[in-house]
Amino acid sequence: MLINKYKLIIFDLDGTLVHTTAEYRYFIVPHVLKKIGVSKKPNLKLIDKFWFDGNRNSTIINNFKCDKDLFWKVFHKEDNADQRAIYTHAYDDVEESVKKLKKLNKLLAITTGAPKWIAKIETNLIPKNEFLKIISITSTRYKAKPHPESLIGCLKYYGIKAQDSVYIGNSGEDGIYANAAKVDFIYLERREHSFSGKSITTINTLKDLF
Repeated sequence: MLINKYKLIIFDLDGTLVHTTAEYRYFIVPHVLKKIGVSKKPNLKLIDKFWFDGNRNSTIINNFKCDKDLFWKVFHKEDNADQRAIYTHAYDDVEESVKKLKKLNKLLAITTGAPKWIAKIETNLIPKNEFLKIISITSTRYKAKPHPESLIGCLKYYGIKAQDSVYIGNSGEDGIYANAAKVDFIYLERREHSFSGKSITTINTLKDLF
C-alpha cells in the first residue's frame, strides 16, 4: 500500500481536499485587475497559471503587468467569504479516505496558503477534527509557499522526521514546497491544470493511496 511507509500525512487544502470551481478564479482575477486599472483582461490559460503556479508574483508582474503589492491588497479585499462559499465544495473521496487513514493510525495535518477565513470555510466541509494540525500560512509568521518553513514547522510540531512524512497536493507549487522541506510529494491529479513538477508518484483520487 502506497501510504504504508509514512507516519505523517500532510495535505494541501484548496484543490486537494476541497474544490473551488473554475468559475470563481475566472471571475475574481479579472475583477481585481479591473479594480486596479488593468484594462487588458487575461485569458483563461493565464488565470490558471496564476492560480496554480509556484510563482504567482512573477505572473502578476510579468503577465498582468501590475504592481504585486497593489494586486494582493485588492485581491484580499475582494476575495470574500460569501463569494467563496458559493463556489466551494469537498471532493467526494475525502471523507472515506481520511477515515481509512485514521484507522491505519496515521497522523494527519493540513498546511494551506489560504488565509484563515478561507481555510475555515473549506475545513468546515471536511472531517476537520481528524486533523490535529491545520496551518494557514498566510495567517501565521511563516513565509508563503513555496518556502518550506511552514511544512518544516509542521514536522517539528509532531516530532516526525521528513523521511517519515509525505505531502499531498495538486500543484507545481506544492511539489516545490515539499521537495524544499525534503518531504516526499504525491501529486493528486484533479484534472484542473497541467503538472510538470517532481513527485514520487501521481494519483487520480485519494483512494489510490490504499
